[in-house]
Amino acid sequence: MAGGFAGDAAAFLDSDAPVVPRHALEHLSTLSAASLEALVSAAARELTGVSCTSHNTAEQQIPVDNEAFAAICAIVTTFARDGGTRTPAGQRRQLYALGVEDEDLQMKLMPVLSAVVPSVERVLENTSFDFAHVVDVNWRLDYVLRSSSAGSVHEPLYFVQLKLQSPHTSDSTLQTVTFSCTVEELRSLVYRIQEAANEVEKLAAGTPSQLRTNA
Repeated sequence: MAGGFAGDAAAFLDSDAPVVPRHALEHLSTLSAASLEALVSAAARELTGVSCTSHNTAEQQIPVDNEAFAAICAIVTTFARDGGTRTPAGQRRQLYALGVEDEDLQMKLMPVLSAVVPSVERVLENTSFDFAHVVDVNWRLDYVLRSSSAGSVHEPLYFVQLKLQSPHTSDSTLQTVTFSCTVEELRSLVYRIQEAANEVEKLAAGTPSQLRTNA
């Protein structure tokens, strides 16, 4: 059901026209309150990355096209992004601004939006490019004969400890990340970090990225 919706939803959000196309509105208006509730819940799971294998049969059989699903995703995302009032009047104004003028459709959407939007808001609050910073690195190289997890090793291993500073100025605590790796694994890690740094520099300079995303 969700296949191909992402590009459509992005196009809706970038457009100056009402977010919801008329075709999608007409389709959504034909759905029952229960079907709309299932559809909005599915959109919220898609947006938050929550997988669920226990979807009920009614939800799996919702007769909806990609454009209508993309429209629902755009509505949920816009509500979560813009925040605003939780009053029925405020919700109706938001829906009207998005092109949802049908009062009956508004009344069906409002309660389920109130239920799912907070979970999407929490994801948006934690989604950014402001990552933790590495402020200190400690390492040692040991020759390991045997490991409780890997058994016989007989090779040198690096034991690395990273200290991370939270991007939030209100949080002064440091997070510690530790891991072990072979010499070859550390060499590969350093290479990939350098490769990523080079690609970021290219993007900053306006050069198309050729970074390989597969491991």
